Amino acid sequence: MNKKIRFKCFIDCSSYCCGGATIITIKEIGRLYKYFPITISFRKIYPFDSFHRNYLENIAFRYKNFHIIGDFIAGNRMRKKCSFLKNSLCSINDIKPLQCRIMPFSVTFPEEYQHLVISQKRKEAFRYCKGFMEDAPVVWEEKFVDKHLKEDFYRLRDYIREQRDILEKIFLTLEGMPPFDKFIAFQKGILEVPIINDFAKDIFSCAGINNIDEFIKFQKSLFIKDAMTDGIKNSLFIEALNMIEKMKDLTEKVKSYYY
Repeated sequence: MNKKIRFKCFIDCSSYCCGGATIITIKEIGRLYKYFPITISFRKIYPFDSFHRNYLENIAFRYKNFHIIGDFIAGNRMRKKCSFLKNSLCSINDIKPLQCRIMPFSVTFPEEYQHLVISQKRKEAFRYCKGFMEDAPVVWEEKFVDKHLKEDFYRLRDYIREQRDILEKIFLTLEGMPPFDKFIAFQKGILEVPIINDFAKDIFSCAGINNIDEFIKFQKSLFIKDAMTDGIKNSLFIEALNMIEKMKDLTEKVKSYYY
């Protein structure tokens, strides 16, 4: 297998990778909550080999015989394109999520295995991506060659590792619920839920959010906007709206967490 990856993003095909939702971390919520509705998701990751398994031990948590990574999600999975994609360009490039910055690579695999990531993605989501051209610059050759890509990759990995404990606690509170059981039963798929009020104080603290009222105002507006997507009721966002209404009752308690 060729262990050299050439890649350059072409703006006229960005709609292939800039979908309606992207992974973010708890560290990024503070600068993104005004732009995207924020939810939580969990995904199973299956180790490729022992080296990959050891890597996952640092960023994922185990549940039974699975490795699970918890994420925060910015945006709406029901939408085909990111709402901030304007003329095939990111209109919030100055605060672009780290996951977007490292596309098409993935921190669920170690740096040395990114050729495996690209090989699989080029069979699936990136089948029509124009970025893998012969005259594109080399960005990875057994390790990242591009300095900024490498920095963003490891920053994202570290942020995911730092939020692992709180997301594991949230995950365990979902045990016994039908969506949880369905997620565990199937090999693929994700489990996505709203921010749970019991963990709001910890999330706000880690995200550096001091103005809770502002967070509630923006998030409520964003969830209302996407409660119906292409004529289809977004049940997750409606549930999130219910959570936000209850979150108002917790505002004073959350404020007392800081003062």
